[in-house]
Amino acid sequence: MTSALPWHRPLVESLETCLRANRLPHAVLLAGPEGWGERHLANWLALAILGLDGAADASTVAHPDLRWLEPESSMIKVDEVRELVSFAQGTPQAGARKVAVLAKAHFLNQSSANALLKTLEEPPPGTHLVLASAHPGGLLPTIRSRCQTFVIRPDADAARAWLAAQFPGVDLDRAWFEHGGAPIAVQTALERGEEPLDALLEQWLEEGASRTAVETLLAADLADALGRWYRYLLALAGGQWRPARLGAVSRRALMAFADELSWVRRQLATSNSTNERLMAERLLARWRTLPAGDVSL
Repeated sequence: MTSALPWHRPLVESLETCLRANRLPHAVLLAGPEGWGERHLANWLALAILGLDGAADASTVAHPDLRWLEPESSMIKVDEVRELVSFAQGTPQAGARKVAVLAKAHFLNQSSANALLKTLEEPPPGTHLVLASAHPGGLLPTIRSRCQTFVIRPDADAARAWLAAQFPGVDLDRAWFEHGGAPIAVQTALERGEEPLDALLEQWLEEGASRTAVETLLAADLADALGRWYRYLLALAGGQWRPARLGAVSRRALMAFADELSWVRRQLATSNSTNERLMAERLLARWRTLPAGDVSL
């Protein structure tokens, strides 16, 4: 886990000032655009509160005054929150402070959010609750109102310099475009040798490509792949990408398909009931109809 990222510096300085003055809010919400590292910032803050090594991974650190809750699926269960609340209500064991982190907090459902409310409102002395989310609008207003929110502001120049230092000599432009300039997503793509999506999109227009295409999408992070696909749709509509088989498709048809990609991606990001295979099959079937001008939903 990386310690504080360069574009987090203004927030880090503000949070450090609060810590030194013993004025850090007991309930903090760290939010920002997807791919700009709200989880990294939560990691740094949790370790800073306890005076631990900022380069460690707080989600794996064994410490009596630290708990990290991150959902494995698209839902934070009420029993998990109750365990976190039970931890928060105890007294610190190794120092004056303790911290509980709730990553991907937008996956709180009504029951799990309600289980957290009282502790957010009246946390025990010395206890800090840190919520992190790239989709803070998915949190209940009652949760947001009980937290002091710190918002990550994107800094493209700092992000590009950070990536260039990690991947010297690598052309960042394609991954930067595909991931909308979100540096954490670009880093992940480059580390795993991700194949550019434009060639695959052209292949997926061919008959008989559906089975392979579905498996390719499902093997990746589907929400991430759809975000990359969406950006190529916008580039196609704007004339910056020109695959031969899609040259005659109207801008209206392209934008209708882009809207559906965006809707499915939001469902994947905020719901625990989305059938990924069904969605992938549906989108690929529609993709192959675009050259024929069929844009029906």
